[in-house]
Amino acid sequence: MKQKKQQVIPIHRMGAQASLGMEFSYFDIDSENEFAAGITGSDKNMVHRDDYYLFMFLTTEEVFLTVDFEEVRAVGDTVFYVRPGQVHGVPTHFRKTEGWFLAIDSMLVEKEYRNTFEGQILVPRPITLDASVSARMSETARLLHATMQAKPTAFSNGIILNLVNVFIGIIAEQYAGRQENLLHLKSRSALITYQFKELLSGNFKTLKSPIQYAEELNYSLSHLNESVRNITGFPISYWIHQQVIMEAKRLLYYTDMDVREIAFSLGYEDHTYFSRLFSKVAGIPPGAFRRKFRE
Repeated sequence: MKQKKQQVIPIHRMGAQASLGMEFSYFDIDSENEFAAGITGSDKNMVHRDDYYLFMFLTTEEVFLTVDFEEVRAVGDTVFYVRPGQVHGVPTHFRKTEGWFLAIDSMLVEKEYRNTFEGQILVPRPITLDASVSARMSETARLLHATMQAKPTAFSNGIILNLVNVFIGIIAEQYAGRQENLLHLKSRSALITYQFKELLSGNFKTLKSPIQYAEELNYSLSHLNESVRNITGFPISYWIHQQVIMEAKRLLYYTDMDVREIAFSLGYEDHTYFSRLFSKVAGIPPGAFRRKFRE
């Protein structure tokens, strides 16, 4: 009997058990058979989106992954990442692979690094590292892992977050060095999407509706929305909400502003509407979010 297709692509969210809004793990697998033994049934080849970043530092003979319907191949010492919202699944093929995986909430990634990752409009490709960069990544990963496993102290969380951003920063450094000229190498839809995201990053507190972005960029709403959806898989409204809620998460995490003050600072006069929006997008009320990440 033919298997019933999913009506929507599942979105994986950061688990409530994730410490500090992140998960960091090491794995070492010799063969596809060993990997396959760890997943069963509907988990195999299931595509999904994440609402967080996934960063990888791998040492591999060969591994293939599919991201946003494009196959990417990694060989040797490589770094790679998957942005929130990109569609991906389990590896489709690999030979002996080991490495580190970091899943982390977007709000914990430094803005400069996020800009580098978001600037890669199309599916990013794994980058092969030279020996010195690979050594830095290995040292950082081992120190981060050891710190997370050590007995907690009053300074542990801060040290962990700093080491996490060193790990991410080295990856960002590699992609910044490989940044291509978007103006002539990307498709028309990708260029329009890049223009939209640039406008969004500097104006999300004042421009709230899709039509405002279309007017600012001199595109019809339907053309802008179609271009953004074709490249990212989501409409304009999704990205507006994601940008607003990401900033709200930062304010909830790093400041003592109350929800009313945060709503006003982000351009919302009705804080109850803002709270409903936050709950819908983040999957958790703002007060509960603050308690979860500060406990």
